[in-house]
Amino acid sequence: MGIFKRKIAAAYATRPSVPNTPVSPWGAQDSLQVALNSELFGTDTGAITREIAMRVPGLKRAVQIHADVVGGMPLVQYKDGVKIEQQPRWLSNSNSGIPPLIRTKGLVKDLALEGWALLGCEVTNGEITDAIHIPKATHWQFVNGGQVEFTQLVDPRYLGKLILIPLGDNGILIDGVDTIRQARALDIARTTRLESPPAGTELHITDPAFDGMSAKEQMKEVKAYAEQRRKTSVSMTKSYVEVKEHTGEAIDLFDSATNSVRLDIANHASVPASAIEGAKTSGGGGDMTYTGKGDERSELYDLGSRQFADAIAARLSLDDVCPEGEYIAFDKSEMFAVPTPTTPPVLED
Repeated sequence: MGIFKRKIAAAYATRPSVPNTPVSPWGAQDSLQVALNSELFGTDTGAITREIAMRVPGLKRAVQIHADVVGGMPLVQYKDGVKIEQQPRWLSNSNSGIPPLIRTKGLVKDLALEGWALLGCEVTNGEITDAIHIPKATHWQFVNGGQVEFTQLVDPRYLGKLILIPLGDNGILIDGVDTIRQARALDIARTTRLESPPAGTELHITDPAFDGMSAKEQMKEVKAYAEQRRKTSVSMTKSYVEVKEHTGEAIDLFDSATNSVRLDIANHASVPASAIEGAKTSGGGGDMTYTGKGDERSELYDLGSRQFADAIAARLSLDDVCPEGEYIAFDKSEMFAVPTPTTPPVLED
């Protein structure tokens, strides 16, 4: 306790304008991401940023799924397992015009990608009266071994109390960096392939006497052949030209590689593979199978989204937010409720 107390006091002293700037006791994890400054692919250079990571469709969908699941559950304050009668207004409302659902979704996205999230609170007479999510991607970073530094202005109303929420694990931008690189490499390679696809037909010169044909002469032969095929579906070639058709011979590994990376993304993002599933390698045209209902939804929450809900609830349940003996948790009753039938069942005689 003593070492953390001294560290916190020193950090506060360097930020007089924000008297309760939170400090991570585990130091700044951003340095790990900065260390990834190596050459990327195509036009992407530098570290794997959040913007680059979100270009990976499967990863974006996985993070959005967690944000939607947790964001859709209301936060409720309890005492001895029972909802307190007078619920704090900020849990279910907002003076900023930003709904609590959007606030929670932002916290989940930061936790999933960065491993940390920050809640800025408006405090009146010592009580939290409102709160907003302060995005890590654009508004703050870790410096000096774990101190929070703002990189953009934040409404001073929400600097009355800053609640730093740890996931207790590295975010996907750190643990999944290799998979994100592979996904980006595949995407860029596929784009290159589409822009300059391999020739489906080769006009092979069999007589060495014609090996010295100029580029103009070669193009003349190619255009003549293509024009004949286009007009009549039949072509005639000279004796020194052999036609080789490559359609169907080249093995395209893009689909299998993409599905392999997609599985790695699902593991890093803690979602069932079916949640971000695309076309099957064997079938060539599969569709989405995830429905988000029943057992599948329970599995998604228990094995994935729960870690973010627990991290948020656990931090908000500490005594600096809740009165001693009370705690804040997500109300999951609506998410797992079984819909009531709209029509009565038909009973047979």
